[in-house]
Amino acid sequence: MVIPKSVHKERMVENFNILDFILSEEEMAAISLLETGKSPIYDDMDLATVKGIGLHKIHE
Repeated sequence: MVIPKSVHKERMVENFNILDFILSEEEMAAISLLETGKSPIYDDMDLATVKGIGLHKIHE
């Protein structure tokens, strides 16, 4: 999910106009190939990995 951020009214209007395009069948097929059901970063079904991620501090 992308959360757009802007303080300028013109950009806010642009950010709300997200449904002004149509994907072709080829584009939809290409997108569907991206979903493999697995994370490219880590195996979220591996309990040790998931627990380890929770131990890392990303900011103060």
